[in-house]
Amino acid sequence: MNKIFLYLYPIEEYTKMFLFSNDEIYDNFGIEKPLPILNDCIEKRYRSKGYQIVFVLYPNKKMFGIRPKAKDKIIYTDIAFEDNNAYDENGKEKINFTPKYLNVSTLLSKLGQIDELVLGGYHFADCVKRVGEEAIILGIDTTVDLDLTDLFFSLYKVKDYFNIDSYNPERYKKYWQQQIIFEGENKDFVEKRFQTLYGSPVYKFYSEEKSKISR
Repeated sequence: MNKIFLYLYPIEEYTKMFLFSNDEIYDNFGIEKPLPILNDCIEKRYRSKGYQIVFVLYPNKKMFGIRPKAKDKIIYTDIAFEDNNAYDENGKEKINFTPKYLNVSTLLSKLGQIDELVLGGYHFADCVKRVGEEAIILGIDTTVDLDLTDLFFSLYKVKDYFNIDSYNPERYKKYWQQQIIFEGENKDFVEKRFQTLYGSPVYKFYSEEKSKISR
């Protein structure tokens, strides 16, 4: 059985958006540094359980923050980082910019036969979701591990929620809903809001009848 954990775009530009500018800040406030935990999660949740680990990079970017192992693979997109980045090399926002997305079918074809696909990386509601939905259309059993998307950088600090060894969609849903109810929203509103955000079948929260792939 060919099981793959596919992690999108572990590059400096995306990762540093979620890191403190100075490592000393983590020590000063007694906060665990995220990247060692992220690497341990990939190891314990997937690599040690027989999943092939595959990283997706733009052809003009290097991996950042991830410690790949010898048997891991790297595949490249058919677009450059600049094609999907709303800012130019000087940090100025591009005028009338429309992002270009990779060809998902071409990307997935590089993986060969896939029996099970788990996705992580940047960004859970955009690129990760797009790849996952295309994989489902192709008939691949696909799940997004939300813990290991860009959401990781807030979730890993939640001791009563985060489990380094495994991901459980229902556990994530319960945690998310508890936070919103705590803010004073009623349960019906919270459920509707959750389904709006996470109704795609890639997240594995709802039955096939309630799940949807939006275009």
